[in-house]
Amino acid sequence: MHALLQQTPTQHLVKNLSRTGFIFIPYNSKNRALLIPDEHSVQLETSLSEDYFETLTPATDNQEVPIVTPNYESMVGQAIATIEKGNMLKVVCSRKEIVSGTFDPIGLFLGTLKHYKDAFVYAFYHPKVGFWIGATPETFIKVDGTTFKTMALAGTQKVFPDTHPQWTPKEINEQSFVTQAITESLESLAKVIVVSKTYNKQAGSLWHICNDISGTLKNKKEMLHRVLDALHPTPAVCGLPRNKAKNFINKHENYDREYYTGYLGRVTSGLNTQLYVNLRCMKITDQAAEIFVGGGITEDSNIFDEWVETVNKAETMKQILRLPVASQ
Repeated sequence: MHALLQQTPTQHLVKNLSRTGFIFIPYNSKNRALLIPDEHSVQLETSLSEDYFETLTPATDNQEVPIVTPNYESMVGQAIATIEKGNMLKVVCSRKEIVSGTFDPIGLFLGTLKHYKDAFVYAFYHPKVGFWIGATPETFIKVDGTTFKTMALAGTQKVFPDTHPQWTPKEINEQSFVTQAITESLESLAKVIVVSKTYNKQAGSLWHICNDISGTLKNKKEMLHRVLDALHPTPAVCGLPRNKAKNFINKHENYDREYYTGYLGRVTSGLNTQLYVNLRCMKITDQAAEIFVGGGITEDSNIFDEWVETVNKAETMKQILRLPVASQ
């Protein structure tokens, strides 16, 4: 566990990747891309033993699903209609749930850390953007010199005891779209690209479909910003084709994703960089926790099933809100 504690409220913006520190990049606005720089911060580090971690009890299937909201039903219905007309292959529709209450952000971070040992768990605070907490299962990209690793992640199912996920044709096709789009976006920048076999990836109380994608870039750090621009936003958080999906999202979501579906992580002068997609996250305010969730819509989507997927994703964060406050 690492802490990078900036000593002033200065807002350091990410203009390039030449500085070492921690970056926090929004979904859609470069003028809010923040850097916590090493040279202006105190750094702390500690190790956690295996005994520190606990496993959340898998969710049962008898929980009552809330009624689909009119806004979500309209948005997804329009997305399916647009796809059926041949204007898009996929679009990611997201929404925000607000849980009222007063929460201890550091306690929430420790609770998230304790129960999600296989995710990238973070707490980020800056006076200009507020307090964010997340446990993301998805690597955006890892770069070491010219070697890179990323992943294609799609599909969502609850984890139940002693069962394995059974994926629908819709979910399998969506995963194929995502994998193909990522590899195509990297073709002009990489000398070699290798795609793993498709496998099931567990993240807390949810299953996903995953392919690992790795390879070798043509050049070193001067290529990294081009790689990030080529990948972000990925089909897993935006859609295909990218520009049409982005336009649909801007027109129909009717809220600001802020840092949800952006990316974050540590950069070291552009090399030895490991970044993550900001999924499974929430923003903590003085009076509420704002939980961000979404899902990929294709021509085979069903509005109610997509709604249930977002409910399941929100539940993974609500479980953390209901935990006893972790000791500090």
